[in-house]
Amino acid sequence: MSESPSLTEPETTPILNGPRLSHSTLLNLAGAAIPALLLLITVPLYLHLIGEARYGVLAIVWLLLGYFGVFDLGFGRAVANRIAILHDATAEERQGIFWTGLVISAVTGLVGGVILYLIGDWIFVHILHIQSALRIEAENAMPWLASALPLAIIISLLSGALEGRQAFIALNGAQIFGTVLYQIFPLIMAYSGWITLPYLIAAAITGRLLSAFLLFALAYRHVPLSPRPCFDFKQIRSLLHYGGWITVTGLVGPLLTVFDRFIIGAQVGMVAVTAYTVPYNLVMRSTMLPSSLQTALFPRFAMQEPADAGALATRTIVTIGALMTPIVVLGLLLLKPFMIFWVGTGLAERAAPVGQILLVGIWVNALAGIPYTYLQSRGRPDLPAKFHVLELIPYIAILWLLIELIGIAGAAWAWDLRVLADTMLLFWAAKTTSGLSLTFASLLPIITAFVIAFELPYDSVLYIIASIFLTSISIGWSLVSIPQDQRTTVSRMFLMQAINFYSRLVHKKYDA
Repeated sequence: MSESPSLTEPETTPILNGPRLSHSTLLNLAGAAIPALLLLITVPLYLHLIGEARYGVLAIVWLLLGYFGVFDLGFGRAVANRIAILHDATAEERQGIFWTGLVISAVTGLVGGVILYLIGDWIFVHILHIQSALRIEAENAMPWLASALPLAIIISLLSGALEGRQAFIALNGAQIFGTVLYQIFPLIMAYSGWITLPYLIAAAITGRLLSAFLLFALAYRHVPLSPRPCFDFKQIRSLLHYGGWITVTGLVGPLLTVFDRFIIGAQVGMVAVTAYTVPYNLVMRSTMLPSSLQTALFPRFAMQEPADAGALATRTIVTIGALMTPIVVLGLLLLKPFMIFWVGTGLAERAAPVGQILLVGIWVNALAGIPYTYLQSRGRPDLPAKFHVLELIPYIAILWLLIELIGIAGAAWAWDLRVLADTMLLFWAAKTTSGLSLTFASLLPIITAFVIAFELPYDSVLYIIASIFLTSISIGWSLVSIPQDQRTTVSRMFLMQAINFYSRLVHKKYDA
């Protein structure tokens, strides 16, 4: 049995070794936080302007587009991996990878767009229980949706190139710009009275197109690219080999993460999709910290020696588990009162229990992200893909059964069970199980918060006292769980980097 990392002796591979990784994590966190804040503002406005049923259909439309993103053949991730490995190579070698990936992504995106256009109507008519008027809107929006697919795949490729170069300021700035336009343009359209799906989707695509232009300009600078495209057809085989397994993940992964809404729509209806989607999208924002760190770690894992990369992965898991514990506890205790304030009592009463169930799985899934990123960066994207294939049929069966028995809460429980199984498989494959006994002990305050959130009225004195006590306990446990040599690093990282980041912005403003 492997021993847990010491909490008293420093390690040779700190989780945040060097300012670049901590800075990159902070930038990725900011890039995720700003869209999350925008989501809090725009969702109530969308629900007010277009209604719950149309919002549910719009959510299904975006999920459909996301699933067909598999036609990028994993080239976005493959390009990020190859460019990271070639960080010391010549610009010409990186250009060959970039242009080859871009051309193939554009072609496969067009093919995927045609297929989406041909089968989209069938999905809306025969799979989903969409009201006739909304179904007609969705069918009329299919040309726009099909044209959005090549654009989304090209954006994935451009983002991968910037990630491989660790150009996180550029990447997050462009993604924030695109997300703002993606959310605001349809909202402006709705305020103007054009609330049907074709207008809303066309407005969103316009925002994504502008962000694609910005991403290309940034890739041109950071890869860097020459004015004349440079193709390297020898790279196609290696990109396809790596990207092929990413494609398997892209085919199966969305079924594991978004198929719940399709089954809810088919079994219960579009209003239920909204009652599930709103809390799902909200609580998933709590994964910003681990997701930001994963993005920063991907090129680092690819560059390091195997022993150093494995040690860094193990240390990261312990720290992520500690940091996520108070976040999830607070989420469980505050979710229902926040949702009542945010979207009203009617929707909150149906949606809050879903979010609370999902939060338990989110803590487990945050841990799984590290071995997942580690395996992909170390050239083993086949293992996560195989695990997803293995999980698919049992998950769909459990999902269908639990939705049939207990409604949308059943979908949340099915998701939790699936991510637990996935986490165990990923830890086993990556051999990053050191220290997990201490990490999984954090489930005790999480489960306690879950019981309190379900059993006590949120506005009672007992609930408030219990929440304060449990939050304090979870923060204390988090501080104890973080390896001793990392406590100062973790506590100072966000404060100091935030100050530095803000100072640079101020200096740039005055220098201009």
